[in-house]
Amino acid sequence: MVLTDAVPLVVAAITVIGSIVQARRKRPLTREIVKQDVELLGLLPEDSDARRVLGAHVDATVRRIVEEEDQRTRDHAGTCLAIAFLLIALLLSAVSVSRGGVWWWLTAPAALVGLLGAVGLGQDAVPRRRDAHGRPL
Repeated sequence: MVLTDAVPLVVAAITVIGSIVQARRKRPLTREIVKQDVELLGLLPEDSDARRVLGAHVDATVRRIVEEEDQRTRDHAGTCLAIAFLLIALLLSAVSVSRGGVWWWLTAPAALVGLLGAVGLGQDAVPRRRDAHGRPL
């Protein structure tokens, strides 16, 4: 096996692993931060300006959570299709590398299918606000 034949396999593997890590990455929980702010609000004196400012901030944050974050969804059909594209690209690359010879031409379709899968996974696996047809806004 030549090193240049293994490059598409490595690129496809990095794409899949990176997408999985990105999808599973923990983000700070906005609701936990609001809960801490509410507890802090209860400790502030009634006549404090900081209490009024923090109360307005908590109200605005809760409003934003209700309006935006609860409406974010993933497109599961698109995510499955993107993963299927990545698996097809991986299969084509594996055939190209293992058979060698005239099978080298499979690297071009593998790269194209892998690119489409990576873009699709990036668009559909990430929670976003979507319209009625499931397209990102």
